[in-house]
Amino acid sequence: MSATCISSGEKLILTSLCHILIIMPQNRLWIKKELRLLGTIQIMTSFIVESLGYFWTYLSFSQGFAFGIGHKYIPIIGASGYSLWASLLFILSGSFSIVLQRKPSNNMLIWTLTMNILSIIATQLGVFLITMELVMTSDLGSSLWQHRSGRMLTEYLFLFTILEMLTASVVIEWTYRARQTEE
Repeated sequence: MSATCISSGEKLILTSLCHILIIMPQNRLWIKKELRLLGTIQIMTSFIVESLGYFWTYLSFSQGFAFGIGHKYIPIIGASGYSLWASLLFILSGSFSIVLQRKPSNNMLIWTLTMNILSIIATQLGVFLITMELVMTSDLGSSLWQHRSGRMLTEYLFLFTILEMLTASVVIEWTYRARQTEE
């Protein structure tokens, strides 16, 4: 059969079919390339949250007299160690997101989804603890620089916890969609 006997519609179908066969991946997981960027954001957020936790720990130990029993400022975030253990979950979530984008597999997809769900749970707990601390210290009116510094660290921690929550939510949505397209 010569090329002149094929109609233009048949040429279009054959060209499209060849194009699909060439582009189609082997594992059928459709992972967005932006997932690597979101994983990097999660890792950087983890480092910032951990650093804020170290600053809070240093402040509460070096200036213990300002946060003692007689004072009204109760450092819930510093006492719970939230920023130190939550940053571990955030860095694992980001690492799994990057690995999933680089080497997509069904097992890595499940691990990424699981770790990001755990990150969402940690951020919700963090938002609750941070909100409690900010509400309890809202009417403190203290002029001590230690109290103002502690409140400022808590506010920054709140912002980066919200950033991690939003980033993990997007990663969960994308991995869930990739899981659905795989089936």
